[in-house]
Amino acid sequence: KEYQEKSAALLAEGVIDQASLDGARIERYVIGPVFNLNFFYSPLAEEGERLELLGVDWRFESSLDGHVRLPAPQQMTMPLHQQIPEMTVVGHNTATIRESLLEKAFELGEKFITASKEHYDPGIIGPFCLQTCIDKDMNYYIYDVAPRLGGGTNVHVSVGHPYGNATWRKPMSSGRRIAMELRMAAEQDRLLEVLT
Repeated sequence: KEYQEKSAALLAEGVIDQASLDGARIERYVIGPVFNLNFFYSPLAEEGERLELLGVDWRFESSLDGHVRLPAPQQMTMPLHQQIPEMTVVGHNTATIRESLLEKAFELGEKFITASKEHYDPGIIGPFCLQTCIDKDMNYYIYDVAPRLGGGTNVHVSVGHPYGNATWRKPMSSGRRIAMELRMAAEQDRLLEVLT
């Protein structure tokens, strides 16, 4: 009933149209911080050392970030067409996550690698990003996947990713990690294993 009432109000205000509503789906809304887990998978590395968590970033979203800074009474008096915030990504910042959450992050990365191999031979190679939300009970929810360099890796270009820096003992951006992988593959005559 609430869905129908709110949908009708949004239609009447012109915030959405009927075609958009017809294609809409209801998803779980998880309350918690949003983190992008920036991984690198190396088919060249020894077994057990193939997955690296290079770094983590979080997003700045417009108009959501502006909404949350308004006191609740002001949020409630906004015009109807502004009451639902947009979540357009306009920037990123570097982050780290609790140490107790790192093991689960690696489990998620390993599961993604396994699934990618099952569905898209040869599977993921190199950088990928799992876009997650973490709830109050420390549960991860993956809401999107970027099978490539994530946009948030830009914040690490000059200084490297925190976890990648610790692993490699030098500044390690995603770009530098890709370059290292290509160099290792060329030196080992294994380029076909890292190129598709």
